Amino acid sequence: MRFEEWEPIYQEILDDFGFGRERDEEAACLLSALLAGRQTQEVLLRSRLEGRSATIFGNAPSLPGELQALIEGRDLDGRALVAADGAAAVLLDRGLIPDAIVTDLDGDVPAIIAACQRGAVVVVHAHGDNMDRLREFLPRLPLVVGTAQSAPVPPLHNFGGFTDGDRCVFMALAMGCRDIRLVGFDLDDPSVTPRKKKKLDWARRLIARAGLSSDGP
Repeated sequence: MRFEEWEPIYQEILDDFGFGRERDEEAACLLSALLAGRQTQEVLLRSRLEGRSATIFGNAPSLPGELQALIEGRDLDGRALVAADGAAAVLLDRGLIPDAIVTDLDGDVPAIIAACQRGAVVVVHAHGDNMDRLREFLPRLPLVVGTAQSAPVPPLHNFGGFTDGDRCVFMALAMGCRDIRLVGFDLDDPSVTPRKKKKLDWARRLIARAGLSSDGP
């Protein structure tokens, strides 16, 4: 998704949550500066995803059981593995290294760092509330692609998406994945806060816009 397509949706999200664009733009500039002089990993990321079937893992409470069933059924063989934030820890516990992790660094950061050090490309997202985490953790991530919530500042991208899970979907589509399956996505979780529910509602809308269902392929 080009930013010109994403921007009206982004503005609607800002209005819905009462967010300001200025902090997102500040975070994008910060991540751009932190990546200056580093080799970002767009080519590696695309080489892992382009033309491949992909399974995207959300971090719902159902994920461990769903993942175990897929492993036992050999349903992950040959597929690219993309983890949304804390889902990376669940994959690591099963001995799986994601091809890519999409995160704003508010989940299980030690697991994300461990996976990155073992070869996972981390697609790090900048928004107005995570600038301190960008400063703290980016130096510990050797394989990084940067993304922004607002207009992307080189070398950042904006593939579209709002939550880690739906950003995984838009990133995978931009990288040329096909036959995308979603695992560990529970967008009807009744235990979440009203604010989180609103985020999950947006995730559902955006996943549907991408042509997928949060209930599976």
